[in-house]
Amino acid sequence: MTETLAANVVEFCSRLRRVHEFNIGPREMQDALSAIELVGITDRARVAAALRAVCCSRPNEIELFDRAFALFFSTAPVGAPQPEYAQRRRARHESADRREETADAQSELPSQRVPQDIGDVGGFQDFAQPKDTEIAKAWEVRRARYSPAAGTAESVAIPKEGLDAALAQARRLIRRLSLVPSLRWKPKPRGGRFDLRRTLRASLRTGGDVIVARMLGHRPYNPRFVVLIDGSRSMSEHGARALQFAYVLCRATRRASVFLFSTRLADVTRRLREAGRGAPYRLNELGEAWGGGTRIGASLTQCVRSHGARLNDQTFAIVISDGLDVGDIAELKWAMRELARRCAAVAWVNPLAGTADYAPAARGMQAALPYVDLLTSLDELDALTLLGRRKRAASCA
Repeated sequence: MTETLAANVVEFCSRLRRVHEFNIGPREMQDALSAIELVGITDRARVAAALRAVCCSRPNEIELFDRAFALFFSTAPVGAPQPEYAQRRRARHESADRREETADAQSELPSQRVPQDIGDVGGFQDFAQPKDTEIAKAWEVRRARYSPAAGTAESVAIPKEGLDAALAQARRLIRRLSLVPSLRWKPKPRGGRFDLRRTLRASLRTGGDVIVARMLGHRPYNPRFVVLIDGSRSMSEHGARALQFAYVLCRATRRASVFLFSTRLADVTRRLREAGRGAPYRLNELGEAWGGGTRIGASLTQCVRSHGARLNDQTFAIVISDGLDVGDIAELKWAMRELARRCAAVAWVNPLAGTADYAPAARGMQAALPYVDLLTSLDELDALTLLGRRKRAASCA
């Protein structure tokens, strides 16, 4: 009985991962078996609660889990009796023309039929008829919202509403961060450290007499920005706002680089600078960098390895994402550690952080927080100026 129960739990977790795109691996399966061992199998509600705590990593997965649990661990017949179904079926198949039309429609649209294994738990919907293609499309979008699979977007528009206010906000951010002193000692007329080597060299012009003492100091930053925007499906409601911020930042300074990522990373800096200058406020042909799944760790790792020359002690890295990563968390930790080590400061802009009851419970956010200097939301972008205060305090420490 124990071996059968363990096999059923493993099969249930595998189905959640395969069918509903739950982020479940061998470690979660082992935790699920341990949870069953702790709570016992006498109380069905306790078993469901234990497995729910292990398998669900996002709020929207709870309802899917409850329905899948009820279906998998139940021997009751699925669905409700439909006595009129047979009559409708006979009436539909009395006409030979009707049968031919149905067969032709099904052969022309094979991908629109949703099997029971990947559809809503408890049955399936037949989208073979052309009139139901909109329903099928809506179902696919809803199912793929947190899917790790790749996706593409033809174009993304940059909102024009509030553009002047956003540009003023970007210039204010640059002005505040430019007041941060650099960590390097450089020649400065009123510096705080005596430069013996340059003073002796200058004395050679006056026969060895020291006329003017040379000093060293910390010059203000000329800040550089690297903005990484999550373009996955889970960020679809906030992507345009994040893109507008990156656009005005590129207009305000030439020392800004912008990357979009979903399952692939794309450098859109040049296209953002050209937008609005004889070109439409729109980015085209983004490929898998927009509208697909979420690979935060892999995308940030690619940015660090391929564009590491843009990261230095004058660079402020800004990651705009909800932190819902379905990739390798270890890869995300490495990328964030490298960003924190190479850059002046790292800010994470989470659109959900502005809600009153927000808690960084997502695995991606929990992995990134130890390396983040500031966590804010899209509605509080002015808080990015706090990076200047924190960097100034660190340079004076």
